[in-house]
Amino acid sequence: MAYDRLNDPSAYRVQGRSFFGDYGRSVAPSDTVDLDPYAKAVIVTVAGSLSYIPVKNDDDDIIVFPSVPIGFIPPHTIRRVLLTGTTATVVTIDDN
Repeated sequence: MAYDRLNDPSAYRVQGRSFFGDYGRSVAPSDTVDLDPYAKAVIVTVAGSLSYIPVKNDDDDIIVFPSVPIGFIPPHTIRRVLLTGTTATVVTIDDN
């Protein structure tokens, strides 16, 4: 069955960071390639360390969480999940 906007109670809301996403995808960490599109958020599905660059940070302005549990959602929109320093597995939360 195809998507029906009339059956989606969130279809007419204003999108924002405080809302859950409508899409998700697996993340392949990379030290050089940004997510396309940038992720509204990521959620940890396998515990470990997480190293990433928020959307407005420079490439060398990295955030590191050395030990994150399953279900952890970092407090930033994410531009890149780094291969170096990441042992956790993450998926995105996306609006479109």
